[in-house]
Amino acid sequence: MKNKKLRNILIIILIIIVFVGGIFAGKAIEARKYTEDGGSTTTQITETTVSTQTIENTLTSSGEVTSSETEKLDLSTSKYFNTMCVEENDIVKKGEKILKYSDGTYLKAEYDCLISSYSVPETGIKCTSSNYVEVKNMKTLQLNISVDETEINQIKKGQEVKIEISALDKSFTGKITSVNQAGTYSNSGTSFSAVVEFENDGNVKIGMSASCTIVLEKAENTIAVPIEAVQTNNDKKYVVVVKTDGTTENVTIETGISNDSYVQVTSGLSGGETIQMIKQTTTNSSKPKRNSSKNNSFGGGNMQMPSGNFGGGTPPNGMPN
Repeated sequence: MKNKKLRNILIIILIIIVFVGGIFAGKAIEARKYTEDGGSTTTQITETTVSTQTIENTLTSSGEVTSSETEKLDLSTSKYFNTMCVEENDIVKKGEKILKYSDGTYLKAEYDCLISSYSVPETGIKCTSSNYVEVKNMKTLQLNISVDETEINQIKKGQEVKIEISALDKSFTGKITSVNQAGTYSNSGTSFSAVVEFENDGNVKIGMSASCTIVLEKAENTIAVPIEAVQTNNDKKYVVVVKTDGTTENVTIETGISNDSYVQVTSGLSGGETIQMIKQTTTNSSKPKRNSSKNNSFGGGNMQMPSGNFGGGTPPNGMPN
């Protein structure tokens, strides 16, 4: 009898040790709920400190580099043609010679350009209005990008764009020069086109591929929390704040812009608070369905819970969106 009583006391002591250990090691608590198909949903609760972040909401797109301008250079109809100084697809720098007239003068490039085509008379024949040299501007290049209908109202002329040329491993800064107000419909939705221009450093070639990043919204050095920390209750957003004594409190917050990782907090937090984050992962299984109990925490199911509590308080009532 005494041995049984002693054994019970030892079991109680062991449970207390595990429980207390769960409190102090409660930076990462996991709960697992089994689904009817044999899979499971694991809920992990961790803690983090509220800090300041720079949050950017961006739009990304890609396109082909093209010339911003194609122009036909007229030849002097009072002069006689002598010879071409360049060939088609040659790149000519500003001031370089394009063709020579019989009187020893030259047609020169007014800007960096590519010779795309030309029509000239025979040597010694007078030039006419039908003769020309077609050039593509190589100093100012452009991209035609596609913008989804849900984001087109956030795009405007003059907006700054970061451009990455993968073939050169270089980045450039450009600007949106025009936005098409008529969209193109498809089964996946409507898209709009926009033109981005940037200055060539002499290394970018027409036809190269490029990716663009447009900053739609930006908040610098703002109080922010991870997305996993934000929960909702009756259309109100809140975070679970861990107090100094280990208990928790639901604190209502107002939010601003967000990105894939963080949400701006415009009121409710001042920075430095310890809050809980919740992350759920679901594992599917092809195993046969199993019976499950309906009286466990976190909405029923066969739940496996570790010892300890959630930061000294009660489990959060809501889950993040």
